[in-house]
Amino acid sequence: MNDAFRPAAGGCLCGAVRYRVTMAPTVVDICHCWQCRKASGAPFVGWIGVLGDGFAWTDGEPAQFESSPGNRRYFCGACGTPLVMTGGDSPDLHGVTIGSLDEPQRFIPTDEGWVSQRLPWAPLAHKLRSYERDNPGF
Repeated sequence: MNDAFRPAAGGCLCGAVRYRVTMAPTVVDICHCWQCRKASGAPFVGWIGVLGDGFAWTDGEPAQFESSPGNRRYFCGACGTPLVMTGGDSPDLHGVTIGSLDEPQRFIPTDEGWVSQRLPWAPLAHKLRSYERDNPGF
């Protein structure tokens, strides 16, 4: 565990599913892809990328859905809160939704992915490193 990183916790709206993050994220990102929009019901989603050893479910059992081949999205089966995504080019990485963290203000995005699918009325107020498709950190 990174000594400078203070562990973080999070979970769903109803409290049935909880998790803990014990390792500093490798990436803090906003994703504009259509799948993230559909899965969240929001115009974009903020994520932190946490390596496998730095993430653990602590309470409850999340439901899951394979949103594309090899990519799994985990969410609360009771209230529907999107929590985590795994798979893709970095199968050992847990993409944790920033909004499901207890202290989301601690994690400030530095990158944005899938700007080619960003909604035209949703430019960000802060300039971030931008990628037309996937952020290479994910």
